Amino acid sequence: MTPGQFACAAEPKEAELDIARGFNGNHDATRSFLEKHWDTFIKEGDFGYLASLGINTVRLPIGFWNLPSEYIEDTPFQDVEEVYRSSWSRIKRAINHAAKNRIGVIIDLHGAPGSQNGEQHSGMSGGKKEFFTNEGYQQKTIDGLVFLAKELARVNNVVGLQLLNEPQFTDNLLSFCEIIVFSSV
Repeated sequence: MTPGQFACAAEPKEAELDIARGFNGNHDATRSFLEKHWDTFIKEGDFGYLASLGINTVRLPIGFWNLPSEYIEDTPFQDVEEVYRSSWSRIKRAINHAAKNRIGVIIDLHGAPGSQNGEQHSGMSGGKKEFFTNEGYQQKTIDGLVFLAKELARVNNVVGLQLLNEPQFTDNLLSFCEIIVFSSV
């Protein structure tokens, strides 16, 4: 959506991890760049505008890398976790902006560790699809989803939690969904 985000990204300049590894490995510069983007791309006035159009719900796509650092450990994003140390607070700010404008939010886990579909929008370049072959990544995702559910359970305008965005359909997807259902019972 914003090609300019990739100007200083590491090669192959396709996905979130490439941006995080950009700026010649200077994590402070990358974090500053992303924080400026987060602070200007979605503003409170945008939610007011949406409300004026009659929009009552938005989907907010996030990656597991936007969660607190313990959900990034032992993933491809571990070496850049400091780049995202302030992203969770900005997600909460967006949810609050939506609430002030009486807009519901569906939190969409758009990128899971190892990529659930091999697409760039899941955070990884090169078509890698390691999520369904790595039980550790699946457990990290479950832990992250539990964190989101607990953290946002009492937030009145969070109306849904999308477990995975466009996952590759495999038998492992069905098993993963069963684990989520039965671990929440």
